[in-house]
Amino acid sequence: MQKILAAMFATGAVVLMTSGPADTLAQSKKAGKAGTIELLESKDGKFRFNVRDADGKYVGGSAVGHATEKEAKEAAEDLKKVIATATYVSKKAEDKKADAKKGEEKKKDKK
Repeated sequence: MQKILAAMFATGAVVLMTSGPADTLAQSKKAGKAGTIELLESKDGKFRFNVRDADGKYVGGSAVGHATEKEAKEAAEDLKKVIATATYVSKKAEDKKADAKKGEEKKKDKK
């Protein structure tokens, strides 16, 4: 579950970080229009979700496949909660390498 949330949070963070002031202005003009979350069954039989803005533009989605449509919907709901309270954290390439190394060390410790 933690990996799923991390993947969803990363997708959401990228979407939020790439939207700039122009996007904010455009969104304020679209007030009242809602985006959509599409629940899709992929070729591998797993369920994923796509997030689209009010104009239908893809803004994010799940990279992880879920066993059921209900699980995909729950994952999308979890993502909505995380993004609603998330803060911005800037990371550099060196930080990402260090985080990856820590993750590998934790996996070794569990074995």
